[in-house]
Amino acid sequence: MTGVSPNSQVKHLRPSELGTRDWDKSYQNDLENGFGEEEGADLTQLESWFDEVDAPQKVLEYLTSEDFPLSPTNPERTIEKPKVLDLGCGNGSSLFQLKLDGGYQGPMLGVDYSQQSVNLAQRLWKKHIDQQSEAGELEGGISFEQFDLLKDLPTEQSWWPEGGFDLVLDKGTFDAISLSGETMELDGQAVRIVEAYPRKVAQMIRPGGYLLITSCNWTEEEVVRWFTQRAEVKELLKEYGRVKYPVYEFGGRKGQGVASVCFQRVAS
Repeated sequence: MTGVSPNSQVKHLRPSELGTRDWDKSYQNDLENGFGEEEGADLTQLESWFDEVDAPQKVLEYLTSEDFPLSPTNPERTIEKPKVLDLGCGNGSSLFQLKLDGGYQGPMLGVDYSQQSVNLAQRLWKKHIDQQSEAGELEGGISFEQFDLLKDLPTEQSWWPEGGFDLVLDKGTFDAISLSGETMELDGQAVRIVEAYPRKVAQMIRPGGYLLITSCNWTEEEVVRWFTQRAEVKELLKEYGRVKYPVYEFGGRKGQGVASVCFQRVAS
């Protein structure tokens, strides 16, 4: 890590190839090679970031626990069909798992700046719907759209729900943006795009709604600082909870391979 933002005293990551990688080519390769279309393929078991530390399953368990306010298993939930947004949806695995294994019944939207990612996720979900239609058990409720959060305005999109989303997911998008050296203007100053990301994400959550960030580049404490202690977000988000992972000890220091932190949009 190098460089410190005077706004928050959170270090920046050195720019790397992952922050500038042409993801269109990667997803186009998946499209051309029939990714996820093998006979009997299970959409809830698609290859995903953080699989090696079981993060997808841990996040699912957190979001479907009786304690999580939007969980289908929470007997006191007040929202039966929460609106869910996945930022940087990739192949769609997070939403497929949340709906098919997690029991979430509300409308779900996956967005990605890569059109090829959107094409892949759409194709996989359409195949699932077609198979269910043949079996007489149709299940919809997931859509995918091309969208660049750092350049496009969500409120101008046809899919924007008035007031924002009840739950926003980010699994690796914040990491990729953290590794980009690209800059943009924020409050009249040129900053790395990672500095604009937290506020833009916060503004997509309805007051009282939730954001769950999963990162392998930042510790839990660093994620919390990025999303609650910077001047432009500290009045918008507060920490709500954390997903528990195995803790490893090496050289006398303890740590974990991934961090998943849940935030709540301040209601006022």
